Amino acid sequence: MTPPWQCRKGLGHCDRWLVADMLREQPDLICEDPSRDINLWRHLFAPDDLVRVGNVFCPASQAEPSEWCSGNIWSGNAIVATAVVCWPSSLLLRGATYKDRMDRSQTCEAVLGRLRAAGMEIAMVVEDGEDGLECWIDPIPGSHPVPCLGRCPGGVNRRTGVPHRVVWAHPVTRMGWGDDDWPA
Repeated sequence: MTPPWQCRKGLGHCDRWLVADMLREQPDLICEDPSRDINLWRHLFAPDDLVRVGNVFCPASQAEPSEWCSGNIWSGNAIVATAVVCWPSSLLLRGATYKDRMDRSQTCEAVLGRLRAAGMEIAMVVEDGEDGLECWIDPIPGSHPVPCLGRCPGGVNRRTGVPHRVVWAHPVTRMGWGDDDWPA
């Protein structure tokens, strides 16, 4: 599952969904808060869904930040479902062409802007700690489980030491588990 190719062709500054605009939409994300960021990610799953964070498998409600998170629901070592798919900056930027000169972060913003304009269901946008952005998206309904790994919100990039900060999150990530309609 990859971003549509047309979302990466002829990118210009006018395509960008600026991080500043994302943060303006959700001002509580301006302040860095690793526990809030992992909590936003946790709410993409049911509380008892078995998730993988780093090398640890645990219920989503108990997940602690690490460098990497899986977008999958697990049963032992087997993937049973994919809740969210992460498109890292390397995938967002692969094969990109430019109308305007942009740096890595600006190019990620341009691709995200195109995805948003195309109606892609974006669950969360996370800074990757390397001047790039990652996009966690809802998978296509009814699609088969696919292995998914991305930067863990609230975690830290081991190479750079920079936190993986959530800069935008879908409103469903802010819904309390008790307020959601998870199957019993």
